[in-house]
Amino acid sequence: MKLSKRLQAIYDMVPCGVLADVGSDHGKLIISLFQNGVISKGYAIENKKGPFDRLKKAIEENNASEGVVPMLSDGISELPSDVETVVIAGMGGFNVIDILKKNPGKLKNVRTIIVDAHNAIPELRKQVTKMGFVIADEDIVYESGVYYEIIKFISGEAMYLDDPDIEFGPVLRSEKSMTFKSKYISRIKEIDKLLENKDIPDGKIKKLNSEKERINDVL
Repeated sequence: MKLSKRLQAIYDMVPCGVLADVGSDHGKLIISLFQNGVISKGYAIENKKGPFDRLKKAIEENNASEGVVPMLSDGISELPSDVETVVIAGMGGFNVIDILKKNPGKLKNVRTIIVDAHNAIPELRKQVTKMGFVIADEDIVYESGVYYEIIKFISGEAMYLDDPDIEFGPVLRSEKSMTFKSKYISRIKEIDKLLENKDIPDGKIKKLNSEKERINDVL
């Protein structure tokens, strides 16, 4: 089963063991992980009947029913106790934070959380590291005109993140991949174009210039 660049980046971060894919959608990721022997068992979680029925059908059609269990459930509220890795992909950052914070007791046996959030990524880094996880890895991919940041958290001591770590990612800003540079070079061009507007308020100008300075510092 061929995965998108985004899903492949998530796939590459998954450790062996038992996994729960929250918001599993079409099930491509968890089915591929099971078929290739990366995980011994998986729980594919959806919270709406329509997507759940499509997910269940995909699992059956790909002969993955032996190891992939579809669950109609809300977030991690019914997370089985044998789950070691949780993947939450394709949602907004605040939604991810809400899912994790609503049922913190369900994470007691979880050693790895892999997140692909579509926004509020700095806040996500800040909040998940406060929950007893550290950032072990990060990746950034560009696909269909969108930059995706994938973060791998593992259980551990409380992690200190300074402001640049929170905004840009401790691993991403250290590695400075071509995709990372491309994202922020593009952002600088956007800022410069916005600053050409003569009617822009002074407060907005200050904010944009501050962002541009932070980006230049990290590049």
